[in-house]
Amino acid sequence: MKKYLVGFIVLVIMVSAYATTNLLEQDRPDFSPIQNLSRWLTAKPNLSQLRSGDLIFRHGRGIISNVLMSLGQREKKYSHAGIVSVENGNVFVYHAIGGEENISNKLRKDPLADFCNPADAHAFGVYRAGLNDSQINSVMILASAYYKNGLQFDTKFDLNTDDKMYCTEFVYKIFKQALGNENYISLSTINGKQYIACDDLYCNAHCREIYHYQY
Repeated sequence: MKKYLVGFIVLVIMVSAYATTNLLEQDRPDFSPIQNLSRWLTAKPNLSQLRSGDLIFRHGRGIISNVLMSLGQREKKYSHAGIVSVENGNVFVYHAIGGEENISNKLRKDPLADFCNPADAHAFGVYRAGLNDSQINSVMILASAYYKNGLQFDTKFDLNTDDKMYCTEFVYKIFKQALGNENYISLSTINGKQYIACDDLYCNAHCREIYHYQY
């Protein structure tokens, strides 16, 4: 238990430092634009298999991503999460992120190719929860509203506040509001401190893997 507590404290300190001073280097590969595009075209899922409301995860590059990934108590596979939005044949991802990658700290809506960029990710995966059309519509309405209102990234990783959210908290609270079910996604706890890790979102009976790719 102590090692998890220490890990959580280190996480908050590191993420806060990263978001304010950007001192940590990323292990970004030196791909040429052509090499990067080639890797993405090989990794790219069949877009017709994706639908709005799907959950998408990535294992990002860099120290921060590895620290975030280590907080998974079931499986240490991903470090970042978002919600898929399919719009007129185009696929976007709503996701909360801060630091050098997003200086404004506002909720992002990025094209799928940007979220899964080989220069930024070691791997990515898409999961689907067992939602009906009405529930999916509620998820997307909420995600869009948070985006339009400029939801800020929560560098303190405080699950008790709603004005700012970290990536997995954003997904968790969207689903909790849309479904009206407090127990749909379980929380992780370290020494009495509750939080949401990536594995809390997809390692449950409601989700199944749709696609996974490792660069």
